[in-house]
Amino acid sequence: MGKNLLVKGMILGALAGGALTLFDHDTRKEVKYKVKKINSRTTYYFRHPSDFVAEVRNQYQAASTMMTRQLNTASKFLADMEVLIEQSTKADE
Repeated sequence: MGKNLLVKGMILGALAGGALTLFDHDTRKEVKYKVKKINSRTTYYFRHPSDFVAEVRNQYQAASTMMTRQLNTASKFLADMEVLIEQSTKADE
């Protein structure tokens, strides 16, 4: 039962905090701008679903390429560290 109250309390607190921040004019203006931007993009993608699929594919390819590069860098780093450890061990003997 405690978990249910915790989650409910967190959600209500987040909603109350979000509502309180909207008293600030600049925050309201920024939220209004972002909601319009999201609405515009959503409407565009509903009308052009092939563009949405292409965008998702491009984002996936970019993330995949970045991950591959990072994994290769990490693999090279680990191989270099292994060589250094072996050299250090041989020098100690």
